[in-house]
Amino acid sequence: MKAVAVYGFTTGSGKTTAAKELAGYRQRQGYNTLLVDMDLSQGKLTEILDLKKTPNIGDWLDDIFNRMETAPCWKIIYQPNEITKFYQDHPSGLKVLTTNFDQSHCNSPLLLNGMDIVVRSIQATAFDTVIFDTNNAMRDYTLDLMFRMDKVLMVADFLNFNQRNAEMLLRLLVDEGFNQDCLGFVLNRFPTFADENPEQISIAMGIPLDGVLPNFPDLAGKKKQGKIFSTVRSSRFTEEIGRIANRLE
Repeated sequence: MKAVAVYGFTTGSGKTTAAKELAGYRQRQGYNTLLVDMDLSQGKLTEILDLKKTPNIGDWLDDIFNRMETAPCWKIIYQPNEITKFYQDHPSGLKVLTTNFDQSHCNSPLLLNGMDIVVRSIQATAFDTVIFDTNNAMRDYTLDLMFRMDKVLMVADFLNFNQRNAEMLLRLLVDEGFNQDCLGFVLNRFPTFADENPEQISIAMGIPLDGVLPNFPDLAGKKKQGKIFSTVRSSRFTEEIGRIANRLE
């Protein structure tokens, strides 16, 4: 299994688009792929992919919290056939574990242990690739997830990107013991003459530049259409998604 987390340096960085397009591309390549919305408070994949509100990761957490009443969390792991009821099927063939819609889960003292069970159980499945769309805020469960990944893609948009803040976050991760070799940098917009060179930013941060996504106007203002563009037609955007996907090998 190749486990990948997609993290956005800021709100509106384009991480969710990158995550769903990357997952769709891997599925089209023939990899059995799961896309997981780990943004428990503001996840957008349900709306973007035109999926139902249930089942979702919150339903799974309810079941987990009930099990934790009679068993210690470290002994709980779900078998693959037990968790299929929490996935949804996208027309592309992609399996999707959508976001939570019960805000009480976000403040539960059991959340970290519950998310640990979710991740461990997913990693015991037969998926070839799992793409996690993370929370922008560095929640404890987000940090725990990133430490378990084969790859963490850090997505930024020039309009909101602050290199100093990004470097501080990276130092925090490294200080906590994170393996910097797992990191990749993705810019979600081609630079203009006023922007810094993406390769220079990559060098300054000390992580490789895995891709620079061109502007893609079809992504704007078309929610609820349910499309994954990398599965329906080729463009400069989807070609770059493909190059990022191929670097996961």
